[in-house]
Amino acid sequence: MKGALMAELPVILDHTKWRPHSGSFEFGPVSIVADEGKFIALVGPNGAGKSTLLNLVSGIITPIEGRIGLFGKTHKEWKARERGRLMAFLSQDPERPFGFPVSEYIGLGRFPHVGPFRSLGKEDRNIIDEEIGAWGLEHLESRAVSNLSGGEFQRVRLARALVQEPKILLLDEPGNHLDLSSRMGILNRLREEAGGGRCILAVLHDVNDALLYADQVWLVADGRLLCSGSPQEVLQPEKLAQVYGLELTPFTNGEGLMMLGVPSFSRSLPD
Repeated sequence: MKGALMAELPVILDHTKWRPHSGSFEFGPVSIVADEGKFIALVGPNGAGKSTLLNLVSGIITPIEGRIGLFGKTHKEWKARERGRLMAFLSQDPERPFGFPVSEYIGLGRFPHVGPFRSLGKEDRNIIDEEIGAWGLEHLESRAVSNLSGGEFQRVRLARALVQEPKILLLDEPGNHLDLSSRMGILNRLREEAGGGRCILAVLHDVNDALLYADQVWLVADGRLLCSGSPQEVLQPEKLAQVYGLELTPFTNGEGLMMLGVPSFSRSLPD
């Protein structure tokens, strides 16, 4: 893809390949495009390369072959502050700065817009307050992020990412270790953000979350992109059996959507 069409695409991986300095793992080559306004779920077993793919897109690691395009430019062609306005990344295990109040932590997301030598303006404050309200964090504004529960801190991190107003949002297991209500709240918000035009790339472990919320699924295994498409096309039991070595049972939920259940098993009961 070339010219204006390429410039309109949020993410392009073009024969992208990566390997660590030591070890036998190798990722790629992978060629695929992520469109605007799509919630794309990265699905696959542990060690498949899902986090590696996110790290490549974010620029944390650099491909040894091929290229990655972000709206028609490589990472090096974007200035640091431009990348901050373009993309936000929620990694799997973030650090919590000790004693940092929630409101100030969220406000750090405005840094790419205001720069290092300007204080936050009225518009910045309004954007921050909007996200604090959207995530129900008003009662936590003055609390230190180091004193938050896992679910509270994840909502704070998402608020910080969204005040960046990124066009591309990358998330590594955004619902990990969260209760059902918190996880559903996050996934619903990600669907809304994709509906508003953002490109969402998120690692999801629960295939039913991908079936319910994602627009597309990229199925990853052994450092390769096996297939991509709609959740119903990709997450077929026979394909997942090859990847996970487990036969999942399809069923239809109350809304007529295909879901997947774990197979039943026999357990000997005590006499």
